[in-house]
Amino acid sequence: MRKSRTTSMRLNLKLLLSGLLLVLLAFCSSISFAASPADTLKPEPTITVPLNSWNELKGRLMIAENSINSSKQALQQANNLTATQGDELSKLKAINNEQGKELSALKEINKKQAQELEKASNISTQQEEKLNEASNSLDELREQIKRNKRTEQRLKRQRDTWAAVSGVFGLAGAIRR
Repeated sequence: MRKSRTTSMRLNLKLLLSGLLLVLLAFCSSISFAASPADTLKPEPTITVPLNSWNELKGRLMIAENSINSSKQALQQANNLTATQGDELSKLKAINNEQGKELSALKEINKKQAQELEKASNISTQQEEKLNEASNSLDELREQIKRNKRTEQRLKRQRDTWAAVSGVFGLAGAIRR
């Protein structure tokens, strides 16, 4: 909105200045034509203008001159503003380039961190698998130890039973004798 307003203002100023320059050119050419050496030989024609018309013409010329001066001031302000905005735009471009470089560096760091995180995740997965294997081995060993204890207890009971039976048979044999 601001850009179109500024562009429209510039266009209006240019059109106004162009029109005023044409009027000034026509006025100057008529003055120079009137002052040319060929015309000095001839008597200069005069125009009679009523005083009211002359004053109105003078007033309009003063208004036109004031308008030209204010247009020049506005144009100068617009040029100054354009120069300032150009400087600011250059600064913003420099800042943008710096931030672009920083962003690229941060992206590279992020990429490296993602790779490191992926490696750490893979190592963690491998360690988890190894821990699961170790846990399974421990579970198998516990089961084997339980089976071995049961077998030992059964063998001990059998041994004790056979010892008791042989003791009973031994006593029975000794008593019989």
